[in-house]
Amino acid sequence: MVFDDLMRGEFHVETAGSAIPQIASWKGMIHLSSPETAVLLDRTGRLTQAVRPLVEPIVPDPGPTAERLIGELANWTLMTGQVLARGEYARAHAGLAVMVAPHQLKLARLLHGSTDHWLTPSRALEADLPGDVVERYRRTTGDTSPEEVRRTVRESWTWSRELSREAAARWGLSAPEELHERITGFLDRL
Repeated sequence: MVFDDLMRGEFHVETAGSAIPQIASWKGMIHLSSPETAVLLDRTGRLTQAVRPLVEPIVPDPGPTAERLIGELANWTLMTGQVLARGEYARAHAGLAVMVAPHQLKLARLLHGSTDHWLTPSRALEADLPGDVVERYRRTTGDTSPEEVRRTVRESWTWSRELSREAAARWGLSAPEELHERITGFLDRL
């Protein structure tokens, strides 16, 4: 629903008896600023009580989370590079935005101790992270022209490697340097 002031509203309607117990499974997928602003009607108080845990910020475990993100960055960058090699520039451009960038921003947030917007890592990026991180992110975006997509894919991978090395050093992880070198070589040939 769109309100007169162009605010978007999203409403979910379920029967209270069967839906309230399912709310606990939303932890980690949904974050609410407060139950009072999210719940419009609750005659018994059960719904408000059930959503209360969704207000608690998500605090990822740094080491295992960084390790997973390092792997995801290699995986999604390689896929994006393969799409680019096939000449699908718009799809490669979209791959950077929807598959690579969220993982980069999560790793950057983890490294800077700024995980308040973990579920939507681009949210409040300019306010939450230092200017050099925002600038680095900006350099990984561009238009869909073939040369610009090639440039941004390479720039994105360079940043991913830097983030991965920093995370590996901080949390005692082993970054897959041989794989990273092979991906770099592959992207350099595109």
